[in-house]
Amino acid sequence: MGFLDNTPLLRRIFEVGYTMFLIILLSALVGLILAFPVMWLWNYVFKNFAQLQINVFQAWALNVLAGILLGKTSGEGGK
Repeated sequence: MGFLDNTPLLRRIFEVGYTMFLIILLSALVGLILAFPVMWLWNYVFKNFAQLQINVFQAWALNVLAGILLGKTSGEGGK
């Protein structure tokens, strides 16, 4: 990418975009990995209670929803 060497602003924009892409990709992968225990626990707990089973993407959504509803808030003043 020789043209990026000649324009430092374009090179910086490219580096920031690439970094943002990597952060989003890694966050999605970590979220999917963390969704598996939620799926397994849900299916274990509700196996005999009701015939409800969820897949990994539903577990991921449940994990995100629980994080939004029950997560820490910034109302503690930075403690």
